[in-house]
Amino acid sequence: MEEIAPGIFVESGYPPYNLGLIDLDDGAIVVDIPPRPSHAQAWLEQVQASAGNVRYVVLTDAQIERMVSAALWNIPVIASEAALRTVTKFEDRDWRDLLQATEERYPEDADLLDDVKPNPPKFAFNRRFKFHRPTPPFVFEAVAGAAPGSITLFTPEQKLFFAGDTVSISEPPPMHLTPDFDAWLASLETLAERTDVRHIVPGRGEAPVLRGELATQLEFMRVAQETAQALAEGSGSEGVSKAARELGQAFFNQMGKQAVKRLQSGLEYLIQDLRGDLAPPADEEEEAS
Repeated sequence: MEEIAPGIFVESGYPPYNLGLIDLDDGAIVVDIPPRPSHAQAWLEQVQASAGNVRYVVLTDAQIERMVSAALWNIPVIASEAALRTVTKFEDRDWRDLLQATEERYPEDADLLDDVKPNPPKFAFNRRFKFHRPTPPFVFEAVAGAAPGSITLFTPEQKLFFAGDTVSISEPPPMHLTPDFDAWLASLETLAERTDVRHIVPGRGEAPVLRGELATQLEFMRVAQETAQALAEGSGSEGVSKAARELGQAFFNQMGKQAVKRLQSGLEYLIQDLRGDLAPPADEEEEAS
């Protein structure tokens, strides 16, 4: 765990996410939980050993695996309204199916999932709110990002911005999850112009990064969008693999095949979106402001 500002830490040892710990006088705020149950348990033990009481855990988007991870902690959750809707829609059978899928993914951790119940967000929002314990207050904001229910956390005094998967510079961002690629791109363009932000903690990969490094992700996303547009106008998908390899070599060469696989999934998703082949989401998330 690395201290990146006084009392603020980043942990990158539990893949795939960068995790955050903000140590306050009256208890800590944790940013995200790893999806593997044994890693979630180890992360909780680590933050409790370092900071003592954990007041809240922040979920930076509404991915299902984050909902399951939150259930492994008996800690109040701060998340988007979309995350709350996701959890409250679960029937008992749905929840059992999710736990079974997690067991199948991590069979050696199956015993950690016994009697696990959903942990709905205690504080859910669809625009922004301020956490007034520190001065100046922390700012939470719902944004159009890489996944449904994306939120960010800004600590003004440190000029530090926790972005979740909305920012991913040294690894391909999960383009196959985004509800609205153009809106996500607009969010990044706005963030790139914020002079009150100095450092950003991306959801994955190298962390923290300087705000100026967003130019790399913006360039990648524009090239990926142009590539998907060209492929969507073609008659087949045989060029997707080649395009993914070329994007990987140009932007994420150090990741090799892992990057190409993620890029191919992202391009295929964007092509379907451009062709109008994607099913509409079950819940339309309100536009954040």
